Amino acid sequence: MLASLTLVYFVAGRLGLNVAFEHPYVTPIWIASGVALAAFILFGYRVWPAILVGSFLDHATRAGLVANTFSIPVASVLEGITGAYLVKKFAYGEKAFDTAKGVFLFVLFASICSPVINPTVGVGTDYFDGSLSLRETGFRWISWWLAHGIGVLLVTPFLVLLFRESHHGLDGGELRELTVLLLGLIFVCLLVFGPLSLSLNRDQVVQVWVCVPFLIWAAFRFCPLEAAGTTLILFGTAIWGTLHGYGSFIAKNLSTSLILLDTFIGVIGTMTLVVAAMVVERRRIEAELLGTQSLLQDAVERKERDLVVTVRALEVEVTGHVQTKRALRESRERFQQLEEITNLQETQNRTERLE
Repeated sequence: MLASLTLVYFVAGRLGLNVAFEHPYVTPIWIASGVALAAFILFGYRVWPAILVGSFLDHATRAGLVANTFSIPVASVLEGITGAYLVKKFAYGEKAFDTAKGVFLFVLFASICSPVINPTVGVGTDYFDGSLSLRETGFRWISWWLAHGIGVLLVTPFLVLLFRESHHGLDGGELRELTVLLLGLIFVCLLVFGPLSLSLNRDQVVQVWVCVPFLIWAAFRFCPLEAAGTTLILFGTAIWGTLHGYGSFIAKNLSTSLILLDTFIGVIGTMTLVVAAMVVERRRIEAELLGTQSLLQDAVERKERDLVVTVRALEVEVTGHVQTKRALRESRERFQQLEEITNLQETQNRTERLE
């Protein structure tokens, strides 16, 4: 497993380089950071050698044996372990995406706090070995931090939701609906961030916010896994389009394009995960209420059956009392009749003796 994870981390690092703007560190997303955090959350801290070796191979084959080749792999391991620890302790670990509170805590600790480790170590190493001037450190650190934070926000939820144990299976109708959703989203993304924007969307009538309803559709109608996958498609297209000069985030300044794109991804990505989590919470509460209602209904039916049995027993007892009372009344009447006959006979006997 460690060898496979090392290869996956290495490939993710290479993909991160492919979306760099003009420098390897100036990239809108660092996919490897999301892979590392997902691995630590899913498999535990024992996978640190795979992250360390994968990061070392990535930097060694790209930049050679320089200072950052040794410092950044250590920072990558520390960043992943720190993020996983905070998520497991405060954001419910693998279940972070099942509640809105868990999503907010995940974004806070995993996408904002822990990603400061890698850029701080990397930029500090570059500055102290003389390869980076003080004037460039600010933008380099911010772009590095944003790339790692966005990588965690987009990649980690999808991987954690994909590889954790429980999944909601899609029936035929849901699968067809998801297919329509994805096809519509891809078409709109091509209009906004793709070559179609030069022909069908030349006047920029279709803006980036038209894509948002598709994310809300996925969040409301499906599970967090489908919502996370949908965000990957949208933001992957947005990154590709921005790199190739399409879309709403093209600006004269490189830093402006980067910040606009990552801000959009961060805000909309978080919103989508929160909405999906709220839907999961609502479904769970509804299921609990239905279960409680079923238990109450069973209890009421059981009480009704017991009450019917009790009423029947009372009816039998009342009937017995009525019969007993009738028998007593009849016995009393017969005794009175017998007493009257006896008195009449005694009267006749006395009359006969007097005569």
